[in-house]
Amino acid sequence: MTQESEKGHRSWWWALPAATGLALVVASIMVATAGRTPSASAAACALTITKTADVSKVPEGGDITYTLTVKNTSTDTACTNVVVTDDINDDTDCTSTTQPAGFTAAHCDEAAGVAVTWTAATLAFNTTATLTMDVTLGSGADDGETITNTASVVSTEVTTPVVSTPATSVEVDDCDLTISKSDSPTTVAEGGEITYTIKVKNVGTADCTDLTVTDDNPSHTTCVDSSVDSTSDIDASDFDINDCEDWTTDVNLDPGDEVVLQMVVKLTSAADEGDTISNEACATSTGFADICDTETTKVGAPATATPTTAPTATARPTVQPVVPPVAPPPVAPPPVAPPTRLIAPITGSGADAGGSGAQTLALLLGLAGAGLLLVSGVAFAKRTR
Repeated sequence: MTQESEKGHRSWWWALPAATGLALVVASIMVATAGRTPSASAAACALTITKTADVSKVPEGGDITYTLTVKNTSTDTACTNVVVTDDINDDTDCTSTTQPAGFTAAHCDEAAGVAVTWTAATLAFNTTATLTMDVTLGSGADDGETITNTASVVSTEVTTPVVSTPATSVEVDDCDLTISKSDSPTTVAEGGEITYTIKVKNVGTADCTDLTVTDDNPSHTTCVDSSVDSTSDIDASDFDINDCEDWTTDVNLDPGDEVVLQMVVKLTSAADEGDTISNEACATSTGFADICDTETTKVGAPATATPTTAPTATARPTVQPVVPPVAPPPVAPPPVAPPTRLIAPITGSGADAGGSGAQTLALLLGLAGAGLLLVSGVAFAKRTR
């Protein structure tokens, strides 16, 4: 009976270190992986596009600048192989494009109506790209016609085109303004006056409405006077004049009509000889882009009287005393530096050399568990003999 009990005891005692060793190995794995969480699943690439024009009206031969804004609204996923397409109107010709680094434009210099494209390898998440396209309206468009076109974007992840909405529309209007500006004199001294003459003309075949001319006072000048002349029915009484800064009227400027505006300014003491006084005048009609012209005036030297030179007495020469040279003090030899003892630098840190506390604990637990598993294996082998 005792012999059977001892035999039964020997049959299972090796399992205790085995179970303990297995538990220690599991504990070491848990310590080593503590604090690590699986990464969240990536959100899908998502694209948006908007398109705007810098004008709402344009004459034949006029220019339109379109701005396209493309954005990847994803918070953590890039869009790859991005392609932006602009279905340019048949009555317009693409003249130039701009794009950020990473984008390449194509087909702008081809025939009217050919779609312009931009391609990019990737568009990073939460990133916006701004593209522009300049077009010129051809002779095929009629007065009152609407120029409409859209842009779209796709990528490897977004295969259905995302289209800009609403479509961008520009009205064809044959009002066509020109502007020219001159100054007199071209060089002026401090305290002098400059007269600027601004001519605005409608060279189109339709009326220009709500004409506005702006000309801010140039720096280092003060306003003296402003006036209006005209070859049309518009006169000074039709303009609201704001102190040498802008002239506005709600009277139409008929085809072929011209208005002449004058502004007189006085140069202040803040201007220095050689400075350039730069001044820009701009004109616009409702819905059209500004047209501008710039004139520059040179600041000359002020007139001064020639000073009278008084005779001066002949100065007696000054005799300088002779100073004997002074010998420099003796220079002591430099001290001999003690021999340099080379000591290898100590690199690393406790964390670098031994790892973190958690990694050390995991290693110890793993080793202890492996040892107990080895002991249990030996005991099991003896039992089976």
